[in-house]
Amino acid sequence: MIFDTFQDFMERWDGSPEGWIAYISNYPELFEKIKEDYARYGASWRDYLRLLDKRKPEEFPKAYERLRGTLPKIAADVERLFGITQNDYNIVIYVGLENGAGWVTEFKGKPSILFGLEAVAELGWYDGIGGLIAHEFGHLVHWLMRNENLEKLEEEALMGLYTEGFAQRVEDILTGRPWHLEYDGWFEWCARNERCLKEEFARRVRKNEPLNPFFGSWYELFGMKFTGYYLGYRFIRWLEETLSFEEIAKLEKERVRGMILEFLEG
Repeated sequence: MIFDTFQDFMERWDGSPEGWIAYISNYPELFEKIKEDYARYGASWRDYLRLLDKRKPEEFPKAYERLRGTLPKIAADVERLFGITQNDYNIVIYVGLENGAGWVTEFKGKPSILFGLEAVAELGWYDGIGGLIAHEFGHLVHWLMRNENLEKLEEEALMGLYTEGFAQRVEDILTGRPWHLEYDGWFEWCARNERCLKEEFARRVRKNEPLNPFFGSWYELFGMKFTGYYLGYRFIRWLEETLSFEEIAKLEKERVRGMILEFLEG
């Protein structure tokens, strides 16, 4: 089922924080998720509310049209390749506070993909919207194949390499390269510096330091963004040398942990 809230946003948005609150208050479960997402990082959603009018609101309709125009084909490919039908999940289209261009969570009792139009516009992911959709479907496929809430799995930061790598591999299967997050020779740089990225990831694991700089559009590591997505993809490709895709999807957490450490040392 698709929960498309964009027209409601356009009717209520007047450029003010109050306009956004009037809109999002019609979707209390979604509003709670936005607030909880910031709270888990020790931040306040209200700080980001004040920045909403600076998030290219004039481009939200463009993000919306690209998303709606591309979504049906990707959904059809997911059903054809993975047997996942539209009865298995929900899609939510909304304007949030840049929690993410896409994220997978539980909504209305089902695993759901949430697409934040404000983040798509901010990142300029128009040409790459198919890759973004495919990536988020990758998380959804993983959730359903494991029959497990991935958010709980990702409470251990190390598991992000596994879950993001799996989603990146699904994007690769569905839409190929360039990926939606690539920019300015990014893939080639990551390939040249793979050993360095592995060493830094392993060092942070040993020292129990945050792994956030490898993920998310608001971080950089060695002057580059999204390096964890590349490293996660390489991890899944490494696993594919000995395991089927379904076996990879269903790996027990302890085994994933051990195989990540082995991969990083290789």
